Amino acid sequence: MILEFIRNKLLKLNILGYFIVIPMLGLSGCNSEQVNTLDTVNIGRLICGGHLPLAIVEKKYQDQLKTFKLHTVQNHDWNDVIANMKSGELAGTFILSPLAMNLIHEGFPGKIVLMSDRNGNGFVLSTRFKSIDELKNKKTIIAVPHVYSQHNVLLHMVLQQHDIPKENVKVLGMPPRDMINSLRNGEIDGFIVGEPEGNRSISLGIGWLAAISPTIWKNHMDHVFLASDSFINEQPEKLQELVNQLVRGGEYIENNPHEAAVMGEDYTGAQAEVFEKVLTTPPDWITYTNMVANEKDMTSMAKKLVEMKLWPKIPNDIVSGYFDMRFAKKAEQTMRTK
Repeated sequence: MILEFIRNKLLKLNILGYFIVIPMLGLSGCNSEQVNTLDTVNIGRLICGGHLPLAIVEKKYQDQLKTFKLHTVQNHDWNDVIANMKSGELAGTFILSPLAMNLIHEGFPGKIVLMSDRNGNGFVLSTRFKSIDELKNKKTIIAVPHVYSQHNVLLHMVLQQHDIPKENVKVLGMPPRDMINSLRNGEIDGFIVGEPEGNRSISLGIGWLAAISPTIWKNHMDHVFLASDSFINEQPEKLQELVNQLVRGGEYIENNPHEAAVMGEDYTGAQAEVFEKVLTTPPDWITYTNMVANEKDMTSMAKKLVEMKLWPKIPNDIVSGYFDMRFAKKAEQTMRTK
């Protein structure tokens, strides 16, 4: 009766051109539960094992986020990721470390605020080859996800380590999802990419694992989390909470590889039993803890880009202008305290 009386009064007042809000406090029996809406933060990703910490946050810790609601945007091509970051559709994204560095190099207003993993890549050759050294005497095509990728850097290092003339190898940028079919069809002779493509090609009998990244460049910087300057400067509390949970997600993966592989199937594109092998055998194939990049990580990757003639020189502000590790350091400290 009371509600009906109030409703009728509001209708009459509205007719007279007034708008009145009457709090309904204390009216038990009605749906008085307050809806708590949080801002949505869009974060980009590809189907990639290096992006697994984001899967853990989305699927395990989403309900514990206090300052925002996480929404992940899956792309299939790095060019789409770049376009989405430049348009402002994404507050941040998981991305290849050299590609993130080159975006900043070209003027993108953002910083690398966290490493998402170390190592994690495999060099796969066609079964037509019995060793890496066979590449010395043949013209070959090796695919990598992008020219500005840690995979291209690893290929550059493999060629150096085995004295293979670089003119013998044509480097081809290719989306990872296309690599296995291209290898099967003989369009390429091998590829370097993040797992699980290596294990999958082996299981299909079309390739063999010639090397894994820890044997090429131990503990190299792999994928990173790139945040826009606007996200960093205007919403630091949201960014800090996200980085906290990503660091927590990395710890969870290390301690619970089976559960993490199950949760990450749609992130890695592999069945859980396949990616669990990547997480455990050998144990250093991919690492998700201690994700604060140091000066050596930053300068050594920049040095490789200069060696490969992708950059003319190492920028003077490579540490302060390309990276912002404040959030990662605080997250690591919080994790250790807990």
